[in-house]
Amino acid sequence: MARWSRGAGGSDGISPAGAGRGRTGIGAAFASGPVLLVAFAFAVMGDPVSSVAYAMEACLRSLDGRLTLLVPTMIMVLGIIVLVAVNYHHLYARFPEGGGDAAASASAFSEGLAFLPLAALTVDYALTIAISVAAGASAIIAYLPGLAPVRVALAMVLLVVVAGLTLFGHGGRAVFALMTISFAVIGSLVIVLGASAPVHHVLASAPPPASHHSALLGVLLAFPVGMALATGVEAPSSAIAQLAQLDNTGRLRFGRTTLWLMVGIVVWLTMGIVVLGVRLHIGLPPRNSTWIAGVAEAAVGRGALFAAFQVSSAVLLLAAASSSFQAGPGLLKALARGGSGVGILPAFLSRSNRYHTP
Repeated sequence: MARWSRGAGGSDGISPAGAGRGRTGIGAAFASGPVLLVAFAFAVMGDPVSSVAYAMEACLRSLDGRLTLLVPTMIMVLGIIVLVAVNYHHLYARFPEGGGDAAASASAFSEGLAFLPLAALTVDYALTIAISVAAGASAIIAYLPGLAPVRVALAMVLLVVVAGLTLFGHGGRAVFALMTISFAVIGSLVIVLGASAPVHHVLASAPPPASHHSALLGVLLAFPVGMALATGVEAPSSAIAQLAQLDNTGRLRFGRTTLWLMVGIVVWLTMGIVVLGVRLHIGLPPRNSTWIAGVAEAAVGRGALFAAFQVSSAVLLLAAASSSFQAGPGLLKALARGGSGVGILPAFLSRSNRYHTP
């Protein structure tokens, strides 16, 4: 049986290693546990990083396959993401115990209004988990078609595995962090090696269908679809409540470090793959394939690196589910009575197990 405690920030008597040594910023965050920081950061960013696998293709479909409009559309999307990140950067300082938008709404307006973002985020986290495990099951079935009859059961097994690992706190986060790191590293290799890939080796894509929209209107219509890339940007502001072994200063530094590291990786992977796809003239993919897979194949061929890219894309979906499993309970904990937050939810939601997991 897990030992339960209230687990409010700093209340368990565990203070960050290196506290009081005069270190500030990212250096102090690493001083309080570099492995913990890496495990937390890369596990929490699984959701937005996983969006790279499908947001660009969805945007290209909304553009009717017009590759020339994909770069300006994604630049607009990434600009909004950076603007949102700036807002969260300041929000961490006001609510270092977690709670994010809901805590800010309760403080600035009223407790009643706080339930609007709380409800929206709860639905978002639940849908992210459901979609991620379903997509993970589909990815496994793509390799092992014989499992197709037990698709739902397979998805439920993945759901239990992700939830179970998340309960182990730092140890579970490390597993999902490795999934996110592997995709970021392999994706970066594809981008770098693909920069010198000969265009004439790429099969010509089918011409896109004629569009009735002007370029400007096409970008404006595709922009909301591309904003799928922004899902999970808020996750660190909720998930920092999981770090009960740190005080408010430690959670603030972890949150901000995670936020900007996440934004940097998403911007790099998105623009790198988009520019690569446009340079190699990768149009809309055929059935049973994806645009990002087409870009990777054209960039590095169908060798070991391409296979690793496909596998890392599939397991990244499980990391996305884990990030919501951390952010959802973390959000509820931050808003519960008995912690150090605004206290608008029942007190039992503030409890954490011995791994500091709500």
